[in-house]
Amino acid sequence: MGLLSLMDAILETPMAQIVENVPLDRETTAVLLGEASRLSPVYQLMLAQESGEWQNASKLARELHLSESEVAESYWQAAQWARQVSAS
Repeated sequence: MGLLSLMDAILETPMAQIVENVPLDRETTAVLLGEASRLSPVYQLMLAQESGEWQNASKLARELHLSESEVAESYWQAAQWARQVSAS
């Protein structure tokens, strides 16, 4: 969801059009389109982490039974992966 959630802004294309052309599962497609999805809490956590909304990120992490350190480590690993992929 991470990088894909920004593709509409990067490509200046509606998200609905993007998800039509990318093979995604139904839950991921739904959350990217702003629809109800079981991935919504994870997506909201990702957005809070990206935007520096630390209180909200902390609250969402607790609701998902994750520690702040687990969230930070996962976010760091995802950012590293994105840098490696974009450098290739």
